[in-house]
Amino acid sequence: MTPMQLARIHHVAIICADYARSKRFYTEVLGLRVIAENYRVARDSYKLDLALPDGSQIELFSFPEAPARPTRPEAQGLRHLSFEVHDVRAAADELAAQGIAVEPLRIDEYTGRCFTFFADPDGLPLELYEAAAAEDIDALLLKLEGALHLREVRASAAQLEELLDEGFRELGISGTEWTRPAIIEALRDEAFSERTISDFRVQRMAPDIALVTYRAHRAAIPGRPEADSLRSSLWRLRRGRWRMTFHQGTPLQMRT
Repeated sequence: MTPMQLARIHHVAIICADYARSKRFYTEVLGLRVIAENYRVARDSYKLDLALPDGSQIELFSFPEAPARPTRPEAQGLRHLSFEVHDVRAAADELAAQGIAVEPLRIDEYTGRCFTFFADPDGLPLELYEAAAAEDIDALLLKLEGALHLREVRASAAQLEELLDEGFRELGISGTEWTRPAIIEALRDEAFSERTISDFRVQRMAPDIALVTYRAHRAAIPGRPEADSLRSSLWRLRRGRWRMTFHQGTPLQMRT
């Protein structure tokens, strides 16, 4: 018999006591993106689908008169839900600033990584766990910046929303100022050109802010010549993930 090939965890389902309170917690405090929200009349129940950056999901349900599930003392069954972040202390400080009680930070004796616990509005234990240092900040931001030049990313509103901050602004090479909704809509139907990056540099402005500068080359397509430009981006680390908050392009004369 061929072993079952499990790919990943698709979603975790959570039943809450107060739907409005828990919806605010998971969307506004933890910053999860809403995929869909449905009210099932026959069951008098809400179902809220929420996305994490890696594609995994949380399904938040409300059911009338659902019994409480005790979390302490610890018992058999599912124990807690853990979120990976790049900076546990920064994420914990952000939660504390919003009035969320966070346990003291600890170190995993087996991996050496930092972690801590907090709880959702119904007392469900949630964990922040430090991501492995698989790549340095320069490599990570080059990967993220480069993703924004890929055809499949530029055509995907969901992927762009994960990479661009809510308050994102761009000053384009044409002089046009773009907001996040405007640039997502414009890229949906763009005539795509291949782009390459060179002279990539990262300057850390603060622990959670990085300035990226580079030279971009846009290949020619029918009706549009090739072009070079200088590019600069501001990236911000928030809730354990980097998002672009500002981008500017300056046109250059083509080399002869």
